[in-house]
Amino acid sequence: MITVMKCIICGKNEAYKSGLCRSCLADKIQLKSENMDLTVCPKCGAVRLGKSWHYDNGDRYIVRSAESHIIMDKNDKISRVESYNIGENEVTLDLIIEDKNLGEIEKEISVPLKVSKESCPVCNKVTGSYYESVIQLRTYTTQYGKILEDARDTIVKFMKGLNRNDPNSFISRIDTLKEGLDIYLGKKEDAVKIDKLMELDYFCNMKITKSLAGRKDSKDLFRYTHLVRILDLVPGSVIYGGSYYLVKSIRSNTMEVIDTGKGNTITISSKEFFRGSFRVIVKDPDREKFIVLASHDGESQLMNSRTFELITYKKEFAGKEIDLYRYDNKFYTL
Repeated sequence: MITVMKCIICGKNEAYKSGLCRSCLADKIQLKSENMDLTVCPKCGAVRLGKSWHYDNGDRYIVRSAESHIIMDKNDKISRVESYNIGENEVTLDLIIEDKNLGEIEKEISVPLKVSKESCPVCNKVTGSYYESVIQLRTYTTQYGKILEDARDTIVKFMKGLNRNDPNSFISRIDTLKEGLDIYLGKKEDAVKIDKLMELDYFCNMKITKSLAGRKDSKDLFRYTHLVRILDLVPGSVIYGGSYYLVKSIRSNTMEVIDTGKGNTITISSKEFFRGSFRVIVKDPDREKFIVLASHDGESQLMNSRTFELITYKKEFAGKEIDLYRYDNKFYTL
């Protein structure tokens, strides 16, 4: 028969360690707590403890601060927090206390909490339309187009990602103008990141200017304007730069074009294009769909599906239909 040893103090519960039950062991550890002040931003939920604002993992900082408000014997220390609950008036902690003589002991304590509401510095900036830089999205033809809205959506998504790690990375506002979009940023370094993002996704160029915004601590404060001009042409558009070129394809930093005079295809980089003296001749291409009637011996017989015009094109086509682009009374395939 196994005899269960009872606690030598209460005589009721089973002894756990040193002849004492868990409850009586916990009573041996004396903990006190000091009042704790906590400030919460009502707009974003950020918390301030002392002089520091915390925008991510607020609970972790609250628990850490609550631990620092616990007073205990010099022979004791907090080994770990098993669980916690943050209430309106107190923070309750389930602790494992390491005692020099008794070892690890379970202990619960509540830290009185005084909560106040205050808008954090970042929300004050957003509310006050604070900004350090502006992204000016414009098209090459200076006409407002969907490509600007696509770029805007890309930037907004990108900034949301940055904001998760840095609350100072935010969009203050977006202005829609007849010539384009102006995106105001709370952090000037983000504009440089967006420039690189635009270069990866679009055939574009950038121009950066700065203006004096004021002075702080005897230093000049500048605001930066990043003009991002995006090429808003499509396959079939026509440009002129010494020769007439029909756009074949456009990628992020290169454009393939057909020299309409020589018939050969060349590649133009974004740097060459924006540094050169190119101008747009035809923005919206004249595209027609043709039915392939016959295709052999290096040429095809085609019929315009709209006008029923018959033409002979010196190229064989495998499909039943083909799109041709017309410029200067000639047809081109892309």
